[in-house]
Amino acid sequence: MKRFAIVVAVVSISTGALIAQKPEMPKPGPEHQQLGAFVGNWTFEGEMKPGPMGPGGKITGTDRIQWLPGNFFVERRFEGKGPMGEMRGLEILGYDSAQKVHTFNVFDSMGAMGSGTMTLSDSTWTTSGTGNMGGTVFHDRCTLAFGAASTTLTIKCEMSADGKTWAPTFEGKATKAK
Repeated sequence: MKRFAIVVAVVSISTGALIAQKPEMPKPGPEHQQLGAFVGNWTFEGEMKPGPMGPGGKITGTDRIQWLPGNFFVERRFEGKGPMGEMRGLEILGYDSAQKVHTFNVFDSMGAMGSGTMTLSDSTWTTSGTGNMGGTVFHDRCTLAFGAASTTLTIKCEMSADGKTWAPTFEGKATKAK
């Protein structure tokens, strides 16, 4: 009986010590920090190409891009005007530590939504994903090339219905406010 009491006491002390230790909060790694190049207020302009998702024409707008608390994710709120009228949207950029890949999820006021992955090489991000607008599923890919000091961004995008045959959909430039 005395031995049992000692075992219970040792287990209780050990359990109490474990409960008293707070787990260390995760910290953003270098992969998360790479997303910081996007943070800031931007203006953009470019040319939408005509295609299955709508008519072509000039598009202009603004982006407000900021870290979410904790600096694991970047929130992009955008608004602009293009060939189909006014638009607004939300995009979340992040890093999936389990899959070891940068990710994006985007939603806009025209009913489009999409998600995919992003890779970084030097100062150029390449995105690849799938989306859906009005029940039409599409594949898209873009290159986002940062200029000097990450204050400009050259953007080129393509779309595909089958993931094999690609057509240009957007070409433009964004400039970060000083």
